[in-house]
Amino acid sequence: MKKLSSLSILMPFLLQACGAIPASAPAQPNVETVVAATLNAVTQQAANAPTESSGTAINFQNINFVIPQGLASGANGEIVPLVDESQGPWGVAPEHLLFTLQDYPAPSEDGFDAVIRIYPAQAYADVNPWAEGSIDRLRAILASPGMTITNDNAPTVPFNGAAAQQYAAQIQRLSFISGNGIRMISQYGQFPGPITKNNSFYHYEGLTSDGKYLIAALLPLTLPLQSTSENPSADGVVYPADISDSEGLTAYYQGITDVLNSANPDSFQPTLTQLDALMQSIAVR
Repeated sequence: MKKLSSLSILMPFLLQACGAIPASAPAQPNVETVVAATLNAVTQQAANAPTESSGTAINFQNINFVIPQGLASGANGEIVPLVDESQGPWGVAPEHLLFTLQDYPAPSEDGFDAVIRIYPAQAYADVNPWAEGSIDRLRAILASPGMTITNDNAPTVPFNGAAAQQYAAQIQRLSFISGNGIRMISQYGQFPGPITKNNSFYHYEGLTSDGKYLIAALLPLTLPLQSTSENPSADGVVYPADISDSEGLTAYYQGITDVLNSANPDSFQPTLTQLDALMQSIAVR
């Protein structure tokens, strides 16, 4: 029998390597395609992840967060014992944590502090009807990513009780390290009134991923408006002369909402960028 030479045995492999014989392996995507797909995946992950921020680290009990530089010098953390109705029914709450920001740059007209409260969610809902309603609305929003959020279906600050949330602007879903929530700009009042530049709040509510804790923050801020109590129509949105004019009030609040929705997030003081970074940094251990 005729023997095959070493060259004869190797020839098919050499031809295939040189391109003379088509390879049987399936075609692989080129380098550009792989890189583009990888960058796209990384970009999508980054867009959905809480933003890391540098600043003053706060650690108290089972809570960590970072105060962005320039927002406040620190935060005083305390354990608030169970609150009964002696301070009003809206204040009823189980034991919870309270953080008060120090040297905060935008005190409200009414002297409210900049605060972040962390409650055991179900225990809070069980004892406070305002908390129950707000948590139910928040859960509904978080369970429906495509839901349009308005002042009518947005959660309200539970410890503000019967005070009405007069408008809600700059509404945005915003995750934090341990869960998800929403932020907005709003003003509260026992009766209808004008939206002034120094009487609104950055309001955040979120639930930890396991549903155990509610994050409720109320942080005063200065709006990019000129309106005051003496000149409520300074920004071109007419405040009705008669507060019993329900259609006029509805148009006024919607007009202010539209103005604020079109404003640059960094035109508020503190900026929404700073406040968002603060909320996104919260970790509940």
